[in-house]
Amino acid sequence: MTCAHKRRTDRRRIVAPIAALLALLLLIGAAAQPDFGQPAPGQRVYDRTGALSAEQVASLEQRASAVEGAGAPAFVYLQPRDTDYDETVEDARDLMDAWDIQSAPDARDGVVIFFNLEPDDLEHGDYAVVAGESLIAGNLPQRELDRITNAMQPLLEDGEIARAIGLALDAIERDLRVGPPPPPPPSGFEQFADDAAGDAVSILNIVAVVVAAGATWLLARARPKRRVSNAPVIPATAPHNAQPPALAGALVTGGATDADIAATILDLAARGALAVEPDGKKKVRIQLLDESLARPGYEQSVWRAFAQRADDNGVVAGKQLSASRKDWGNIRAVIQRELVESDLIDPNAGKRRTPFYVAAASLFVLMLVAIVLTVVAESPWAIIAIVALGLAAALALGVAFEIPSTTPEGDMAAASWRGYQRYLKSAGKNPQVNLDLDTAVPYAVALGAGGALDKRLKAASADGYLPAWLGGSQDDAWASGFYPYWIAFNSSVAPTTTSTATTTASTGSGASGGSF
Repeated sequence: MTCAHKRRTDRRRIVAPIAALLALLLLIGAAAQPDFGQPAPGQRVYDRTGALSAEQVASLEQRASAVEGAGAPAFVYLQPRDTDYDETVEDARDLMDAWDIQSAPDARDGVVIFFNLEPDDLEHGDYAVVAGESLIAGNLPQRELDRITNAMQPLLEDGEIARAIGLALDAIERDLRVGPPPPPPPSGFEQFADDAAGDAVSILNIVAVVVAAGATWLLARARPKRRVSNAPVIPATAPHNAQPPALAGALVTGGATDADIAATILDLAARGALAVEPDGKKKVRIQLLDESLARPGYEQSVWRAFAQRADDNGVVAGKQLSASRKDWGNIRAVIQRELVESDLIDPNAGKRRTPFYVAAASLFVLMLVAIVLTVVAESPWAIIAIVALGLAAALALGVAFEIPSTTPEGDMAAASWRGYQRYLKSAGKNPQVNLDLDTAVPYAVALGAGGALDKRLKAASADGYLPAWLGGSQDDAWASGFYPYWIAFNSSVAPTTTSTATTTASTGSGASGGSF
């Protein structure tokens, strides 16, 4: 075999599997999409069921053409499929997107009348009339779409599918040419909403402004004299006493949080009670080492949360690490109780906030009533009432938040920690500031300053620094640096989600229909 022939053979061996994989991916992608077939030029009615006669199809073609002549491309599609109304709406929108049913890109002015008929009984099924966003905002509003499908329903129940489709197409053409019928006369509630909220000087606005003004006056008088913001911040460049990170963080925030528990895990690792270790690529696990180094109270609670999920070797794997979060509510309660017993947290702070929470909730309920009246009356003037009540409700919440969770002694204890918190945040911005990362990071996590140190941690990882608060040893597992595992640790204790959105021909469309 020549070298050239061998190279061609080798290339075929490589290319063939790749081509097969691409073909498989294309088949999977095609299977995931509804198969409506391809639209034929000039055809607007597609009956995949045989429920319509040739004469009926021809008549509906003319009517659909008339709708298009009035300004909106209209398609009718019937297929055998045992499903429900919601899926029929999705099928209609999928067809609108797949066939790009609109007069121009981003016009969103198409109409789809879609039927999913029962395969064993073509006289029954589900139907949907879907209209593009510009039609819903124009001559084919949602109320008119509902009126048309309500008129179709009796015909469909009598088995007159073609007549029902023709009625819908005729009504849509008429609406596009001359506009929809006038809305029905307002109901008693709609008339009440218009009377109460229709003008600038309306009953709703007057009542809302008076209530909001009265609530503001009362809240100003009830504002506490000793507030959270009154505590002075004492500059500090290091932890000012032997208080653990969790207690320091809870003092600053006024209550225990998950960040305090994450900081406790790091603190326990720094003291040799446990270790945070690599567990495969960019994953971590907990290795329990010495329970005697965990202090009684919340540290023992953290230990037990891991111990009950550890294997025989004392290892808590990734999934079990996340499962341990189920116990964190109890651990937060233990931290809170320790601060109360130390006379640093006020156990009655919640009770003193309750009247302000009730006031805020009442004002929000009144604001919701104002919003409902605004929507029903379609009056922009009612925004005055909504804003007035919303501001008063926000003020009530603000006063509640100003009531300190800490006692006067707790205020003084938290002051130095706030100073250290500021120092940690400034040190993260200025790499020239000397900082002992072994000591600082657990406190930074508890004090909400962990993110500020991210760049310094990444640089330290690249320089070969192995933190004490992971409790690891110098071995091959850390050869690439600790930083990827630091990210994995944070992901385990604070998972996040993301979402995406797209825009197509059916975006913003309205739908109506039902079953028959």
